[in-house]
Amino acid sequence: MAPVPAAVGPRDLALLRPNDLDLPIARHQFPLGVVARTLALVLRVGTRLRRVAAVLAMHWRWCNLDVRIASYYSARLWLLRLGLYQLNRPKIQADDWIWIVDHTMQLGQRKCLILVGLRQSDWNADARVLDHEDVELIDLVPVTESNGEVVFRQLVAAAAKTGIPRAIVSDGGSDLHRGIARFRQKHPSTAWLYDIKHKTACLLKHALEGDASWQVFVGKVHRFKQQVSFTPLAALAPPQQRSKARYMNVDVLVDWAEKTLRLLDRPKAMRKAGLNVRRVEEKLGWLRKFVPQVRRWGEMLAVIGATEHYVRHEGIHVKAAAELATVLPKPATPAACRLRKQLLEFVEAQGQQTREGERLLGSSEVLESIIGKFKTVAGERGQHGLTGMALSIGALVGNLSVATVDAAMTETTTTEVWTWCRSHLGATVQSVRQRIRQALHPEQTQTTLRLESG
Repeated sequence: MAPVPAAVGPRDLALLRPNDLDLPIARHQFPLGVVARTLALVLRVGTRLRRVAAVLAMHWRWCNLDVRIASYYSARLWLLRLGLYQLNRPKIQADDWIWIVDHTMQLGQRKCLILVGLRQSDWNADARVLDHEDVELIDLVPVTESNGEVVFRQLVAAAAKTGIPRAIVSDGGSDLHRGIARFRQKHPSTAWLYDIKHKTACLLKHALEGDASWQVFVGKVHRFKQQVSFTPLAALAPPQQRSKARYMNVDVLVDWAEKTLRLLDRPKAMRKAGLNVRRVEEKLGWLRKFVPQVRRWGEMLAVIGATEHYVRHEGIHVKAAAELATVLPKPATPAACRLRKQLLEFVEAQGQQTREGERLLGSSEVLESIIGKFKTVAGERGQHGLTGMALSIGALVGNLSVATVDAAMTETTTTEVWTWCRSHLGATVQSVRQRIRQALHPEQTQTTLRLESG
């Protein structure tokens, strides 16, 4: 790896100095300051890629600086070069890696296996609630077909980079589960830990699917939202639930019900808020019939919340179930008591995989968060399918510094980025759309080509 100039230093990406604008990057048109500021706006501030040029232009004018502005395409390419550099940079070979694995799917036939990791020694030394900068990107594998055999080969390839991991954390996806199971047959020292968030969602889903009152409640909430969304009572409408993973969002509806029931019992508060009490009672009076159920669901969510909080902060270890039992609420309803028992049994079974004095990660929330940020940075929300922007995931993780950006721009070329995209993505949804446009409007395409070449 090429040495980084001393003038650059290991400063955080957000800690840029004025003289960085005069610091050249080998074989690059723009100075380090422009590249780093552009990436900092995207990665630290959350500025959309297509807005970065306008933001920087305004900033330079305010500072009375005559600095070239990079286009959207340059900014996007810098992001991908940084991501590919983070993906390809050598990882420390050790036997205490903890991997977090998941798939992200977008429009089209491809889905992408994302594998991030951290050293167990680093996790035990720091605060245990992980942030994006605490993990490294180990592998990024777009595929058109995924099954246990494919996942197994992907895990073997990842192990060549880091060594055999101590643990793998994932959800219960069938292809992931089978691939990890086969990997563990070959490497029994590796533990598999089921993400606590997915486990609680599965248990809650099972409980609510057998609860007829929940289905009735959800139907009434949906109808109420339709009735009041464009009326003076719109402020009382329940929040929108995501259609995907809706059992991870039960707390949204229960929280709304608890607050609304308190409001129904306080007519003075309704009048003070400018609401028509009679109208509110007419539209929302049905909610009173669900008081016992809302209390039951609230107790179940309290047990789930306490369990997730414990695992997120304390991890999984031999005494985890015993410690968790002391902090879990003791509910009054049978459904919540059953859920409490199931979660304690789950945590105890997970803890049996750990060694004395060892703590393992029990949550994959950091990867879920990284995937969410990737969709925001890509600005696509899935409508363009999986594109080369997948490489930007590498830029979202790790402790990024000005020195890292300098090394990425120096050591990773544009050609390498396009080569990765061609070999891993092939014909994307976006490229097929482009070919359709060309087929439908050949004259316009030829005119555009002549203008570009002329």
